[in-house]
Amino acid sequence: MMSNRAWSTLNNKLQNFMKFAEAKADRLTLVFIGVYTVVFSCFTTYMHYAFKTYAWDLGIFTQALWTTVNLGKPFYYTIELQVNTSGNFLGTHFSPILFLIIPIYAIYQSPLTLLVIQSFILALGALPIYRMAKEKLNDTLSGLGIAAAYLLYPALHSVNCFDFHTESFIPVLFLSSFYYFDKGKWFKGTFFAALMLSTIEFAPIIVAFLAIYLIIKNSLGKKSWRDREFIKGVLQGIVLIILAISWFFLAFDIMHSINPLKEKGLPGNWDYWGSNLSEVFVNILTNPVKALSFMVTPIEKLYYVLALLSPLLMLPVYSLEFLCALPWPIAAMLSNYQFYYNFYFQYSAFAIGQLFIATIFSIKKIFLSVNQGSQKKLQRKLVTLLILVNVILCIAISPIGLPQFSTRKIEITPHANLLHEILKLIPDNASIATQNDIFPHVAQREHAYILTWPMPTDVDYILVDLKSCHFIVFGGAISTESPNEALKKIVNSGNYGLLATADGILLLKKYYVGPIQSFVPRIEVFTSTDLIPVSRSSKVITDKTCYSGTVIVHEPTDLPGFVWYGPYRYFFSGEYSATFRVKTKSENISLIIDVADAGNVISERKLNFTDFETLDKWQEFTINFKIEGLRLLEFRGICESNNTYVALDYVRVMQLGP
Repeated sequence: MMSNRAWSTLNNKLQNFMKFAEAKADRLTLVFIGVYTVVFSCFTTYMHYAFKTYAWDLGIFTQALWTTVNLGKPFYYTIELQVNTSGNFLGTHFSPILFLIIPIYAIYQSPLTLLVIQSFILALGALPIYRMAKEKLNDTLSGLGIAAAYLLYPALHSVNCFDFHTESFIPVLFLSSFYYFDKGKWFKGTFFAALMLSTIEFAPIIVAFLAIYLIIKNSLGKKSWRDREFIKGVLQGIVLIILAISWFFLAFDIMHSINPLKEKGLPGNWDYWGSNLSEVFVNILTNPVKALSFMVTPIEKLYYVLALLSPLLMLPVYSLEFLCALPWPIAAMLSNYQFYYNFYFQYSAFAIGQLFIATIFSIKKIFLSVNQGSQKKLQRKLVTLLILVNVILCIAISPIGLPQFSTRKIEITPHANLLHEILKLIPDNASIATQNDIFPHVAQREHAYILTWPMPTDVDYILVDLKSCHFIVFGGAISTESPNEALKKIVNSGNYGLLATADGILLLKKYYVGPIQSFVPRIEVFTSTDLIPVSRSSKVITDKTCYSGTVIVHEPTDLPGFVWYGPYRYFFSGEYSATFRVKTKSENISLIIDVADAGNVISERKLNFTDFETLDKWQEFTINFKIEGLRLLEFRGICESNNTYVALDYVRVMQLGP
């Protein structure tokens, strides 16, 4: 009895909630958009302060807008001068939509402005989705539910959480354009299509497919080819195709005029298929089997498509509108550029809006034959399932999902705070060279560069973080020397002095010879996850008594020789200590621990039985050493004795002085 009463109460509350949501759906959609904008603005701002935004591309857009507003140099940026000598971003990508961003950026000049704009623009796509779903499915709640599913869609989050890109404008512009074309409002539809063309040079292909869809859709069910509405629809589609094609070639002409290194119609990341656009199309069309094989190799390409479709229950493929979504997945799968089919980059924006349109039409198609009384209930159940699936996948694969599932660890660490303090030592008008993950924080100046060699110009300051992977990896698509290679040559030149160092962060100033203004010692612990065990003489096992939970062990049956080596980390001039935490069960132990650079021993210590206080107990042994310049260090262990048990817990490296 109580169970039935509780269920009845719960059901009544649910019914009341649904009535409320249906009555306030218009306002709730705006609330959802607002909440999404706030959440993702805060999250991406946090990412920025955690140094998880990059020169490619937040730094590029920040510098391009800053130089436009403050120096009158249209969209000038510096990090790709090798391939775009003009420095004008429009010579790399034709994105005149940036002109609309200038007034907003001018009010508050910061990379954060771009992150907030992007979050709002992506969220705004929920509005045309709500309206379209509400009208097509004849149900306000279904429209609200699909709008909510859009805002929970993991691919949307991935676009939002990777820097700033003009591709982010495409979902809302495509959705708006389609919405007005579908309502027969050709002028408004064309207006939004034209805005979409201004985002990037791939957009004309999306608009062309939209036009083809409109022609096909208009042709279906027509009894006569002389029908005036049919002729009108076809002509409108043809005009849209002509507009798209004209814009495509105009975009490449303008890019080439700004940047002669940007060849007209260059296939770029589709150069596997030919050296020009016509060759690419011909080779793909004349080799369909090869093309299909290429589209599924590597398997990550199929995973990418699955990641786009599975949150939508594969519904888009059941409607003609899916045609509009095909350009990008096909283009990505025909490319050998791995980032095109990587779920966590911006490129999914080329298809998100189209996939949701196709989902709406598929739902309508599925329940078309169902009687009107049951239709609404079944639609709502399917939309509820759509929301639940997106909630689960949002938790599992979205960049804002649970940390244990996310591939990106976002945290403002004490090390990040030190880097922010070092940044304060650099004058606003000083020229600087730095690395990929620091560049957005110094991009609001004319002379900011990625550290490479040879440098495009002398700079006042050089800032690097030896602990960051971006110190080793260049970060861009240009083949030049990475920051670590460049820093070696710059240090050897003797033109820069160390102004500050903090936990592996180095700030060098040109011709500086004074005392170090800020010093925080670098302390780092390397465990079995960092060091490299030698397979023939060691292995990694679990040990509850150790620091990290696993240790590197050399058993008595293992061959003598190197037990571990690595981790190959960069360290800069200074005095250091390396403390090895080891234990042994063997009285005949003969173990050498050393610090080496490129195989050359800097300092070493030999351990025998007498050095250990007792058997099978962890004990620390320290080596002090000094280095000059930039060194790639490893901390090794070599067992010289037979039938010996040795275990390593960790190596702790501490900087004693600069």
